[in-house]
Amino acid sequence: MLVKVRVLPENRQSIMAVSSIFHGKVVDVTRDSMIIELTGSPKKIDGFMGMLEEYDIIEVSRTGVTGMARDSSEEKHLTGI
Repeated sequence: MLVKVRVLPENRQSIMAVSSIFHGKVVDVTRDSMIIELTGSPKKIDGFMGMLEEYDIIEVSRTGVTGMARDSSEEKHLTGI
């Protein structure tokens, strides 16, 4: 998930702290916004979004559950090669 949050000087550190607790990664920062990347279970992501409710969320990009094979032998099996 990517979430863009409006930040003010007085709440920037608290948003970063919440992100850190959920093992989120700040991928972009401007003077008035921050983009946070977060991966995990739907429950974890829902919890993170619940913690951000008190802030001004500008935009959210969230996918469903996705997966990918870890090595080439699994890949060949999955693709029929």
